[in-house]
Amino acid sequence: MKRANFVIVVSVVVALLFASANQITAGPSEYSRPEGILRMKHSPVLGINIPIAVWIDGVQAGAFAKGHVYQRYLAPGRHDVYASRPGQMFDSWYGTLDVRPGETYSFVVKCTPNQVYLLPVTRIN
Repeated sequence: MKRANFVIVVSVVVALLFASANQITAGPSEYSRPEGILRMKHSPVLGINIPIAVWIDGVQAGAFAKGHVYQRYLAPGRHDVYASRPGQMFDSWYGTLDVRPGETYSFVVKCTPNQVYLLPVTRIN
């Protein structure tokens, strides 16, 4: 009888350890993160050889080309965002983004011969 109780206690302890380890490694979901998310995607009609450089708060934050989605987690608060064709700072798009925790800000990048601009969208696939 004592052996059966010991096996039950050990089984419960092991089950609790696995359950707590699963919670630790799972971490917060995308929807409970303390940051906001900035996403950008090329317009479907924008040329494949037109990369877009992204600057956030005066620091180059990356670049992306057609077929790729740019994604960056941002701390809550106000951020200055620039998007431009590399080497073409005069045709840049500039905007201020007030980031709230857990919010996603999605844009489609479009260009004219003289201007880059971002259109807000509800979702980027």
